[in-house]
Amino acid sequence: MKTFKTILLMINLSLLFSCEVINQDPEDRIAELNFWKTEEDAVASVIGVYDRIQSLAPYNPLAYVASADEVTFNNAADGYQAFNTHLLTVDNAQVDLYWQYNYSGIHRANDIIARVPGINDKAFSEEEKAAILAESKFLRAYFYYNLVTAYGGVPIITRPYDSFNADFTIAKNSVDEVYAQIIDDLTEAEASIPVSFADATQTRGRATRGAAQALLAKVYLTTKEYQKAVDKATQVINNPLYSLLTNPTAYANMFTPAGRNSSESIWEVQFVSSTSEGHGLHTRFMPQSNQSTVVGGQYQIVPSQKILRAFDEGDIRKAASTAVSTTPQFKTAGQVYVKKHNRSNSNEDPNIIVLRLADIILIRAEALNKLGQTSLAVQDLNIVRRRAFNVALSSASPYDYPSNLDMAKGFDLTAAIDNERMLELAFEGHRWVDLKRNGKAEAVLGISTAKTIWPIPQRERNRNPKLEQNNDY
Repeated sequence: MKTFKTILLMINLSLLFSCEVINQDPEDRIAELNFWKTEEDAVASVIGVYDRIQSLAPYNPLAYVASADEVTFNNAADGYQAFNTHLLTVDNAQVDLYWQYNYSGIHRANDIIARVPGINDKAFSEEEKAAILAESKFLRAYFYYNLVTAYGGVPIITRPYDSFNADFTIAKNSVDEVYAQIIDDLTEAEASIPVSFADATQTRGRATRGAAQALLAKVYLTTKEYQKAVDKATQVINNPLYSLLTNPTAYANMFTPAGRNSSESIWEVQFVSSTSEGHGLHTRFMPQSNQSTVVGGQYQIVPSQKILRAFDEGDIRKAASTAVSTTPQFKTAGQVYVKKHNRSNSNEDPNIIVLRLADIILIRAEALNKLGQTSLAVQDLNIVRRRAFNVALSSASPYDYPSNLDMAKGFDLTAAIDNERMLELAFEGHRWVDLKRNGKAEAVLGISTAKTIWPIPQRERNRNPKLEQNNDY
């Protein structure tokens, strides 16, 4: 069987699955007479969903990073600055495409879920069918998680599109209903999805049981089901497939092409090379190059002074997350830039890390704190802090927070966890989501509650009169 990366590179299922949530024609549908016949069809179809996930990189993490206080803009080259100023309009191209790509992925997943059970292939066992269906439900849940995070309530579609009137003129579901759908899909996926695959690229690059549990932990934290968040996070933390990278060099390499699919990663969006399927995020972050052999960018989005000051002396994460330009490699020396997501001089992009172990450890810390189990929460928090300062995870460290909390001295565990997430997950697209989840976006970003979600694209509303616009747009 071809490798995951080979299949992802070779198969262009957009020719088969061509779809947008508002623009479907019958000829774009796969005819059951010539497809959905073999196990190979099913595998090719599910790998094709990852092609759509690759398309999301310019929006998640990029638009999410631009929306938070961890960056500022050096110039206003395109519509991404509107995320930073929170002046989005209903015709913003990125807002529109993010909607389309997520619903396109949902359509692909829905087709698989509907068609795979009917495949009559003796070589395709019921167990293998269940695994494909579970993977597809995980992916559908991920797309809906993106949508509800960005837009709030959205239409829930769980079957292949059949007609324009029935499928494209439906009202939004509530936020609670969307999260319920996500939880249902992830719970069903968890039961049958593979624990791992044959190699690291597939184990980190495709949906696994650990990925389903990790995403469930994030969802339960958002829906304030804190004990369930703890339980799912614990399952991930106890999984021997995952371990923190404790060597500073290995930690920094995790965000480079050379460090793809490390033991800390639970799920990464796979990219091969800039010539075939690179994401090109470096153009936003890197300074301009001064040499033909050195990759550079347009230096549009830069680290904020707030996050640069937040790193303590000795924190290995600062050097892993940011760098300072030097000459003659770059045109201008002394420009501080975001180091994550950047292309190598051999023209390779790093993967986009969606879920990793440190994130899940801090999720458990946050959920434990919400449950009043502060001592256990501090233990998790200190694991991440010890790694950050290159201290053995099992050893006490001068950088540890107190285990015997003395609130009279002003220690705020909630603020400490928030700060640790900002530093540990800097520029990975989590900060904006964290601020919204904890009700701090308004105060920290200086915006109204209405601006914590994006507008429904006007293009969608023109075609679906039942789609109500979000407030203040």
